[in-house]
Amino acid sequence: MVNRANLEPAFILHTRSFKETSLIVDAFTENFGKISFVAKGAKRPKSSLRVIQTPSSVFSISFVGKSDLKNLTHCEIIDHFRLSSKVAFSCIIYLNELLTKTLEKEDPHPEIFQQLKSLYYNLSKEQNQEAIELQLRSFELILLQELGYGIDLESEALTGKSIDADSFYSFDPTLGFTNLGADENKSVVNTFSGKDILSFAKGDLISTSSRNASKQIMRRALDFQLGNKTLNIRKYLIENEAKQ
Repeated sequence: MVNRANLEPAFILHTRSFKETSLIVDAFTENFGKISFVAKGAKRPKSSLRVIQTPSSVFSISFVGKSDLKNLTHCEIIDHFRLSSKVAFSCIIYLNELLTKTLEKEDPHPEIFQQLKSLYYNLSKEQNQEAIELQLRSFELILLQELGYGIDLESEALTGKSIDADSFYSFDPTLGFTNLGADENKSVVNTFSGKDILSFAKGDLISTSSRNASKQIMRRALDFQLGNKTLNIRKYLIENEAKQ
């Protein structure tokens, strides 16, 4: 267990009030993984730790403590990403909640950290829906791989044969893709065309069909990893879409 860190790069995943003027913060650090700490007095207007509440930023933090809940002693912004759209803002909320609920405490994942930093940068630029969704799906794949669960998008689970563009497949998060033949109804739940799976594997999400398939595949895989945990941002997005 880490007892202290000085000037450690970190993303802030979640904050909640603690007593009258303080915050409890979940951070994702580059070298120590997910860390929780108390930012004492961070809600006070003149506190040097108040900056911890700045969204979409990379911070340099210092903390000490022998328990699971450390004490934040220093915080400054080393990079800030201006979000260009509501879509980008929603993506950041999704990513923060996803990492909060999938990462174990003090389990370092420097590769995920670097990928997250790149994704934050890309989301701060003007992009179309296809580009944003491709970057999210790529990040999700890397996250699952780092957590010890990779998805083979090119081979059938039971036979090892290459995915056939003209066939349809079911997807089991614990197994992979199973060939259902060429005459399956596309409307059947959890059925994906080989063409869409291969497009996902190639990073080609131009078509609506391939984007929807990639999203459903990753949702099933991530839900398996989350277990009983649910992502609240999904409910928010569904409700927002219904109002539009």
